Amino acid sequence: MKKQDFEKNLTVILKEMCGRVGADFENMDFKKENWFHDYSWTEAEQSGFRDWLTHYLLNNKEARMELLSFHTKDKKRCRKAAEEWVWNYGWKTREAI
Repeated sequence: MKKQDFEKNLTVILKEMCGRVGADFENMDFKKENWFHDYSWTEAEQSGFRDWLTHYLLNNKEARMELLSFHTKDKKRCRKAAEEWVWNYGWKTREAI
């Protein structure tokens, strides 16, 4: 799958995720197994991304439909989806320096 084939909201999320750790979205190989192990972030950085993603999903019906298949604006469900995203695709966590 080429990056231009990504759904619009998936691209936004992956760009945000890459930007938070200095990864170059355009050169990331998302087809590579465990691509999300290539970078790391602190627990605080992970928490900030999780909060951002919760807010993004909560306030973007198109993103909810595209990625989660529900249209209701439900903060608990959006938070759970953000937590699952971080669990499945979040960068490795490391100690804060």
